[in-house]
Amino acid sequence: MQTSGGYKYPTIWKILSLLAICITILVYWFKNLSAIGGLSLFLNLEGTVLLASSLTPDGLLPPPNKFIEKIKWFFSQQNATPFKFYPPMLFAGLFLMFLAAITSAME
Repeated sequence: MQTSGGYKYPTIWKILSLLAICITILVYWFKNLSAIGGLSLFLNLEGTVLLASSLTPDGLLPPPNKFIEKIKWFFSQQNATPFKFYPPMLFAGLFLMFLAAITSAME
């Protein structure tokens, strides 16, 4: 089993949060959503990002140097890799999805 302290998985939640903002702006612009509809969409997307980011692998083998090999490394499974659990991200994601359900019902 790989132990903790190996290669740190890149924290992509920041990138995914920016992507959620961009998607919300694009959908809001092209679909003419109301303000509440746009808020609901963003809360759903950001809640999903936080839920997905609450579990991150720890102690991964480092990626290779070549770009194509890095892509393959990203999608390959590394056996016996422990996960770190971040409860604040989990509960924040659930809370944002809860708020999204409320805001979508207000529309």
